Amino acid sequence: MKFTLRQLRYFASAAEHASISDAARSLNISAPSISNAIKDLEEQYGVALFLRKNSRGIRLTASGIALLREARMLLNHATDFDAIATNVSNEVYGEIRVASFVNVAPIYMAGITRSFQEKYPDATISTFIGNQHEVLESIRHGEYEVALTFDIGLSNEYRIDIIDELPPQLVVHHDHPCSKKPFASLRDVISEPFIYLDLPYSRDYFFSLFERRNLRPEQTIAIGSFETIRTYVGNGLGYSVLNLNPYSSTNYDGTRVKYVPLKGKHRPLRLCCISLQRSSNRRAVKAFIDHVKEYFI
Repeated sequence: MKFTLRQLRYFASAAEHASISDAARSLNISAPSISNAIKDLEEQYGVALFLRKNSRGIRLTASGIALLREARMLLNHATDFDAIATNVSNEVYGEIRVASFVNVAPIYMAGITRSFQEKYPDATISTFIGNQHEVLESIRHGEYEVALTFDIGLSNEYRIDIIDELPPQLVVHHDHPCSKKPFASLRDVISEPFIYLDLPYSRDYFFSLFERRNLRPEQTIAIGSFETIRTYVGNGLGYSVLNLNPYSSTNYDGTRVKYVPLKGKHRPLRLCCISLQRSSNRRAVKAFIDHVKEYFI
């Protein structure tokens, strides 16, 4: 084997900090130790891992990005090996790096984190919150091990554990004519302003609901925030279509909205845990996924 775990740890820290000196300080070692470890890796494999920017720090090359993902996987598995070697193989402990879709996180992540850490007090969860593109990229590049998100924009490189299925619902002001109906259709509101979630993958999903009915909203308002959409609807500025229904109908500004089921069949969004297909999940990650499934039962 041409590398050591120490070299990989130094390499990963340098990449995380984008600076040799900052990585050295975080690990409480000398900067030359970091530099020498990276140089040895580059010479062993004949690749450049970083572009040096002098006083401005360092930046990963394309080769560096690819190897960083593998290095993180090896370091994570090394943590599990250490647990087995010290007779704690049945315990779940250490940091689990979890990504979450920006709209899912405020509703579910705190409760999941609290209940998981009550069950596994030696484990901690580090959370990244982003739009769907950012979440998928964080998993693909190995920056995060598992994500709680929706099944949009996925490819066969991701392992998918389905958690729940959420149908789209019409969201209207609490005094809107549709708010009194048991069901409504998109045609009922087609002439009103459609306030949609303007995020990667999300916008395509919501407009596809109209396209499959051969409909097109006459007016649109693009908003990049889930809660802002609800306050716009609560203030009577239009309607929306959303899959997530928080526990309260009252918005941040005190206005209220009503969720009304849509008539007919519409493609739901499936809430799921995703991880990389090509890597095996650590014991702690498997425990986290199992816990999320139990949380929604």
